[in-house]
Amino acid sequence: MRMSSWWFSLGVVAAVAAWMASGIIGHRDGTAGAAPAPAAAPLTKVRVVELAAEVKPIEIIVQGRTAAARKVEIKAETIGKVIEIGADRGARVKKGQLIVRLATDDRQARLEEAQALVRQRQLDFEGGKQLAEKGYRPEIKLAEARTALESAKAMLARIELDMQRTLIRAPFEGVLELRPVEVGDYVREGNSIATVVDLTAAVVMAQISEREVGQIRVGQTGSARLVTGGTVEGVIRYVSAVSDPATRTFRVELEVPNADGRIVEGVTAELKLPVAQTFAHALPPSVLTLDDLGRIGVKLVVEGDKVAFVPAQVIAGDAERVWLGGLPKTARVIAVGQEFVRDGERVSPQLLLVGGRKS
Repeated sequence: MRMSSWWFSLGVVAAVAAWMASGIIGHRDGTAGAAPAPAAAPLTKVRVVELAAEVKPIEIIVQGRTAAARKVEIKAETIGKVIEIGADRGARVKKGQLIVRLATDDRQARLEEAQALVRQRQLDFEGGKQLAEKGYRPEIKLAEARTALESAKAMLARIELDMQRTLIRAPFEGVLELRPVEVGDYVREGNSIATVVDLTAAVVMAQISEREVGQIRVGQTGSARLVTGGTVEGVIRYVSAVSDPATRTFRVELEVPNADGRIVEGVTAELKLPVAQTFAHALPPSVLTLDDLGRIGVKLVVEGDKVAFVPAQVIAGDAERVWLGGLPKTARVIAVGQEFVRDGERVSPQLLLVGGRKS
């Protein structure tokens, strides 16, 4: 009995030893008891737009205002009472059209007197010339007659000019902006009679900085966006050679056609003057982001689907888009998710649909 218990115990020990040995062996050859390998983290998904660089003009943009191409204040050149008004304020006038007539007073009588004197002096000179040719009159007397004739003609010319000055006419086609005189007013030389504005062409005037004036030349093209609506194009007609001592800025004038007179004087305008061209990408401002140094830029997906931060070189922009330079000619710009990925990180890019198609 004792012998059989001993053999039973020995069998249990052998079985346990065999089970333990099989576990150790299985662990050593990796076929049993191995822990599962951790799964790889998924790549962050981002949405990108593929953009090609476009030619973008580099412009000087300044605020200005419109003005008439020509404006003149007409002043009286003689004295007299206003007896007739030829055009009302705001009226369009033709070149030579009567604006104001002054009374001639005694000018007509003096004109006739001067004409008679010229005729008399002419007869004296002709008679003296004949006598001088026959030797009956000395040359000095003929010279005196000639002088008297020329003096009479000069007096007649002055009176004729004074008569013409009683008729005040428009110097060119335009709009009668001001006319501070009325019938019955008495004017003297130098008194303001009217202001005529030529609106067949208009100018947009602006002041540009001393850093920019060297890029502007007479004859360059430009455009202006009017606060009243619409954009007009024209040519630079004037660039000041001397700065304003108070602001250190230089005056520039862009002349634009205005045959219909739609552009009036004194309207605010945004003047755009192209000075160069470069390649740039047009992007919505929302794609801009910051790097760890606080620089503004965009994040691209480059070779290997890695993120690359590029500092922004802002060329121009408005509320809808910003033009950036310095990017590759063709770039995959991260438009959605750029704030959640870092420079150098691998991502899973997906093309963003723009206008119903992949950009």
